[in-house]
Amino acid sequence: MSGDARYWSPGAFEQVNGFPRYPAQEMERRHRWAGDTMNEFGIDLLVVGGPTGPLETSVQYFSNWPSQVQSYVLFGHDEPPILLVRLWNHVPDAKRISVIDDVRYGGDTPSEQADQVAAFASERAARRIGLIGVVPHADVTSIQRANPGAALIDLNGSYQEWRLVKSPAEMVFVDIASKMNDAAIEALSAELRPGVNEYEVARIVEDVYNSHQAWNLIHFSLSTPMEAPEVCVPHQYHPDRVLQAGDVFVTEISTTFWGYSGQILRTFTIAADPTPLYERLNTVALDAYQSIVEVLRPGVTIGEVLDAAQVITDAGFDIWDDLVHGFGGAYLPPIVRTRANRGATHPDDFAYPDGTLLVVQPNVIDGLAGVQTGNSLQITPEGAISTQRQPMTMIRCA
Repeated sequence: MSGDARYWSPGAFEQVNGFPRYPAQEMERRHRWAGDTMNEFGIDLLVVGGPTGPLETSVQYFSNWPSQVQSYVLFGHDEPPILLVRLWNHVPDAKRISVIDDVRYGGDTPSEQADQVAAFASERAARRIGLIGVVPHADVTSIQRANPGAALIDLNGSYQEWRLVKSPAEMVFVDIASKMNDAAIEALSAELRPGVNEYEVARIVEDVYNSHQAWNLIHFSLSTPMEAPEVCVPHQYHPDRVLQAGDVFVTEISTTFWGYSGQILRTFTIAADPTPLYERLNTVALDAYQSIVEVLRPGVTIGEVLDAAQVITDAGFDIWDDLVHGFGGAYLPPIVRTRANRGATHPDDFAYPDGTLLVVQPNVIDGLAGVQTGNSLQITPEGAISTQRQPMTMIRCA
C-alpha cells in the first residue's frame, strides 16, 4: 500500500524534489514573525540553531530542512535569511529541501561554523543578537569573543508561545502523523501477546510508518503484572522483559512527519481482563481526560484545567507523568500536573489561545500500579478536537 493511499491524499501537501515542503504562504508567515520579533526586541541578528531531534525542530521550522547536526538559520534586517549547513555532504540535500535560497557551507567542525556565525554578527555590527533553539555554549562564546559589546537575548520564551498555536498548514502534517499513531495502536493490538519481548515494540510501532517518509519521535512503554505491579509510568527505553498473561501494557507514541507529531496514549491488558484496581484506575483516567477536554476552549485558563483535574485527587489517586503539555514540533510549556502534585509551570491565569495544540494524558497511579490514556488535541472555538481516532477504551490483547 502506498503512503498516499494510507495516510494522506494526493495534493495534501506540496512536494519538491521528492520531499515534502511547507507552503510558501506558511513560510512567509514564519519569517514575518521572525522579522516582527526582531523589531519588537531591537534585534540586529536573529540566530536560530540546533540539530533536528525528537523535540527540537527550530531550524526545520524556518527552513523546511531537517538538519541532522548543529546548523543555523540567520535573519538580518532587510535581507533574505541564510541557512548555514555543517558538513559538506549535507549541503546538496539542504539545497534540495530548504525553502531558503541562500544555503551556505558552515564547515566540518562546530568551531568553524561558530566562527562563521560570529563573523555574520560582526559584519552587521550587531549590538543585540537574538537566540532561538539550541545554541551550544562554545558557539555562544565564539559569538561573544568576536562581538564583545553585543548583548545576547534569549527569545525562546516568545518562540515557544508562538509555536503553541498551529496554523491550518501545520495541522496537515500533525494529522498525517496522528494517523500513523492510530495505526501503531492497531498494530500493537494485533501483535501484543504472551511471549513477545517488550523491546519488540520498537519494530511493531515503527514498521507502520518507516516506509512513509516518517520517523520515530517516541514510543515509550511499560509492562508489569497487574497482580504485583512494579512500574507505574512508561519507560523511555524498552527493557528486556517478556510479556506474560495477566500483564498490563501502557504506551505513549508520537510519530514525526516532516517535523510535526501528534500523540496517543493507551493501556492494554495481555490475555486477561483488567483487575479491579486497574479497571478503577482506567475509569478515573478517562474521567479526568473528559473533564479536562470539556473545559478546553480559546481563553481557558490553567486554573480551570487544574480544577478539572481535581477528579484524580478526589478519587484518592495521584499522577506521575505530566497531565497536560503543549505539543507539535516541540514539547512546549505550559506543563500542567495537578494541584496536589506540583501544579503548573505557569500561573493559574495563563489563558490558552485559539489554535493551541496540546496533549491531555492522565497517567493515574496508585503506588506502583498505573495506567495512561490520552490524545493530542487542538483548541478551537467549537471545543477541543482530537487528532487521534482510536477509541479511548482499555484494549485486551490475545
